[in-house]
Amino acid sequence: MMKIEVTTLTPQIAVAIKRTAVTMDDIPEIIGEICPKLLAYIGEQGKEITGAPYLAYMNANEDYSKFDIEWGFPIAEPISVSGEMYMSKTYEGKAITAIHKGSYSTMDETYTLIMDYASANELESTGVTYDYYFNDPDETPESELLTQVVFPIR
Repeated sequence: MMKIEVTTLTPQIAVAIKRTAVTMDDIPEIIGEICPKLLAYIGEQGKEITGAPYLAYMNANEDYSKFDIEWGFPIAEPISVSGEMYMSKTYEGKAITAIHKGSYSTMDETYTLIMDYASANELESTGVTYDYYFNDPDETPESELLTQVVFPIR
């Protein structure tokens, strides 16, 4: 049984890159392009990553077929950024959270459970959601992948 809970999150600063009007099918390729850029830049700056990488979904269209995404890595202190990279901050405040175990292709099941929980408890979404990736799909069997889904609420 999946544990769904309401918690209060502390923000983390992060270095990130955004893409707009993205579809779900675009995401693996976009992350494959963005992730190495961010990792290389953080490494060049001699900084340490302090948490799991995340993907924030925002500004979805009505049928959720397109949205803007932010891919970021939490870091300990701000760094100077240029080009498409920018400093960001993860969500601060109350959120519904759950850990999804398994394939990314089944994450919609976790999202449905969270949205049902929000509805049943009369909790209102901020319109932004986050996925935090706790392990690397290149090094972890699909059945063992752990992703924290964060559903910020008002």
